[in-house]
Amino acid sequence: MAMSDERQRRSPLFLIVQLVLCLMIAIVLVGVVQQFFLAPVAVTGSSMMPTINAEGDKVFVQKKFFKIEYRDVVVFYRPNSDDVTSENPANSISMSDFFNSLPFVNKIPNLSEDQGVAADYTCVIKRVIGLPGDTIEIRAVSGAQAMLYRNGEVVNDFVMNTRGFTIGGVTPGTWTVGEGELFVLGDNRNNSYDSEDYGCIKQDWLMGKVLLAKIGGKYVRTL
Repeated sequence: MAMSDERQRRSPLFLIVQLVLCLMIAIVLVGVVQQFFLAPVAVTGSSMMPTINAEGDKVFVQKKFFKIEYRDVVVFYRPNSDDVTSENPANSISMSDFFNSLPFVNKIPNLSEDQGVAADYTCVIKRVIGLPGDTIEIRAVSGAQAMLYRNGEVVNDFVMNTRGFTIGGVTPGTWTVGEGELFVLGDNRNNSYDSEDYGCIKQDWLMGKVLLAKIGGKYVRTL
């Protein structure tokens, strides 16, 4: 009996079944990681250029156990209107999302200012400028030039250059970042629809924080 069991374990069919099972388990584990912890997202918008290019670059989003700090790049789902009642995709998981995250499917979601992820939401990538309790001020300097202030001090590590979304290129104003909110801007000030336009975003809109990016074929961590 023992010899028969040993012979069965060594049979090609038994080894193939074991290999297939191990492969299926590995695929599901990768899908779980991508769905719940570290998700690849293809960038199609231009609001983060030149840091992240509109074509060919992708980011890897840490979806759990992250802390948001100044200059972090985040991905979030912005409601397309003020009267949206459906659940934000950041707070829901569907079987189709999980299936698409499996390696053999590898359907990487796109994010863009112009492409709605769902009927009520758009997936967006931006840089964090203000945290809860901060006062953010944008002051027009001359023409389309502006200065960015955080709590009365100039933010020197973010360039507020020309901008084409508003008359004169700049939207002067002051915003107070509330509890559970963030103030976000795109690096490409010539083409970014962000908190300068629609105000602070809610932290529960976040898909997560960009941990790694593939830019020009190279993997980088500092954005």
